[in-house]
Amino acid sequence: MMLDVDLAMGAPGSDIDDGFALALALADPGISLELVTTVNGNTDVATATTLTLELLHRLGHPDVPVHRGARDPLLRPRVRQGEVPAGVERREPRPGPAAMAMVDLVRANPGEITLVAVGPLTNVALAMRLDPTFAANLKSLVIMGGVFNQHTHALGMPGEYNVWCDPEAAAVVLGSGVVARWVGLDVTLKVRVTKEQAAQMEASGRAFASFAGRYTSAWIDHIVQRHPEEGESCAMHDPLAVAAVTHPDLLTWREAHVVVETGDRLRGAMVTDYLGSDWLPDGTTARPTANALVAQTVRADQFNQLFLDSMMEM
Repeated sequence: MMLDVDLAMGAPGSDIDDGFALALALADPGISLELVTTVNGNTDVATATTLTLELLHRLGHPDVPVHRGARDPLLRPRVRQGEVPAGVERREPRPGPAAMAMVDLVRANPGEITLVAVGPLTNVALAMRLDPTFAANLKSLVIMGGVFNQHTHALGMPGEYNVWCDPEAAAVVLGSGVVARWVGLDVTLKVRVTKEQAAQMEASGRAFASFAGRYTSAWIDHIVQRHPEEGESCAMHDPLAVAAVTHPDLLTWREAHVVVETGDRLRGAMVTDYLGSDWLPDGTTARPTANALVAQTVRADQFNQLFLDSMMEM
């Protein structure tokens, strides 16, 4: 498996679920993590790369190859700029851009590599552009991104954040011919870690769990300060996408034809056709074909147990 991340765990005031996604990928006995790539999103790509390398050392897996990816979206300006905390060693990633490393790994192992993308899809789109056979030679593609059965209710960000950051890249992926599993906000907002659970992790005495619990508590405090109505918990968006690789039955899936909006007003919004009708209002019967499997429901309790059990051992 290869994991594409915009990791920010370890930076104060930053989201933490991408760090948990990396930890879960390493903890799952059914996953062999062959490559990690970084992308601009939750933070800038240089910070994401430094924090990813730091976290791999903290998790006891410093030999996992890490390649730095896209600094900017395909057409959009960068969204966020991060900062590496004091005391974090600035290690160097492997040479060569992320998209090329992705292509090389899939070329060497056609039909064997699952790609899980939990940040903006810039690197994935670049890999597809570099090698037209890349998408077809993946074993599978799992994406944390999108919102399909509802919307964000935010005029400033109509699409889910990862897709909103680089909607043009999402459009490339949707048009690639690969039917990806999309794990969107419809399900990820239902899997949550509470402040009490974060405190239990922090008090566990385990190297990673204690570190992650401390940053999770800080992230929950940040959320409560801005959105007190959400309660003292935070969503585990990215770990759910990783869990879907070996436990797809935690979710229910529905075939769909999905189109992403790339205009400024509806940037990143997903138009989702569940292929339930052959009739179109213009009188034609041209029916689109599925280009996505969209997660519909999640067994939240089972996921939370799997997730917390895994993290408390690290």
